[in-house]
Amino acid sequence: MTRRTREAPGRTRAAVYALLVHLAVIAFLVVSFRWSELDTSYVVRTGPHVIQAFMVGPRPALRPTPPIPKPRPTPRPAIHKGPSKAQIAARQKALAKAQALAKARAQAQALAKAQALAKAQALAKAQALAKARARAEQAARIAARKRLKAQEQAAAARARAKLRREIAAAAARAQQRAAARAAAARAAAAAARGVVSRYKALIEARVSAAWVAVPQSKGLHCTVRVRLIAGGQVVSARIVQGSGNSVFDRSVIAAIYNAAPLPVPRSAAKLQYLNPLTFVFTAPKGSSP
Repeated sequence: MTRRTREAPGRTRAAVYALLVHLAVIAFLVVSFRWSELDTSYVVRTGPHVIQAFMVGPRPALRPTPPIPKPRPTPRPAIHKGPSKAQIAARQKALAKAQALAKARAQAQALAKAQALAKAQALAKAQALAKARARAEQAARIAARKRLKAQEQAAAARARAKLRREIAAAAARAQQRAAARAAAARAAAAAARGVVSRYKALIEARVSAAWVAVPQSKGLHCTVRVRLIAGGQVVSARIVQGSGNSVFDRSVIAAIYNAAPLPVPRSAAKLQYLNPLTFVFTAPKGSSP
């Protein structure tokens, strides 16, 4: 756009100059033509072979001069002039500025590259550190789980051992208690047997003393079960195994009730040994046949 703007005034000046030159040439031709008619002294004679002739007579009519077409202005070739000092200085300044800018850009790129490399290295280092920390934490967790498992196993083993000891101790205590109960039972049984045998003989003697002989009772016997209370009172008396003689059996029951109160121990615990008391009543010797 700037070049076309600069070439437009140049073309205009060239066209004006060409027009002025053509006008000057036309004026010169016209003036020369009139001078030749009025004055011929300007002709230079060069030798005898030159013939100068002038036509005498009326002057021919002058044809109108056709208009000279205006020549098209020829574009003036661009004149390439060398750059001026200011342009050279400006170019050098622009070149220096571009070089400085390129240098700064290269430095910025190198700095950015170095920063990116440092950032990548820092990131890789952080990732490696994080992985190492994660591995260490995982190893610590595994070790903690192993320790906890070992502790749990040891605690379970201690608990099992303690439980076995407690079971053994409980079994021993139970065995001791069973032995004690057995001994007590044996002692109680012995005491009960002693009490029962003692009071049973007394009761049989009391019942025999109270029994009234019945006919045909010689050699008869029956099994009787008696329930007593404190003081020797009879709560119940029944034949467990009869003699085969109902009269004899009823006489035995009557003798038991008539003999009350029967001899019994004062201790309620010993009285329990007699309840119920089962004994065999046999007709005393000397009873009526």
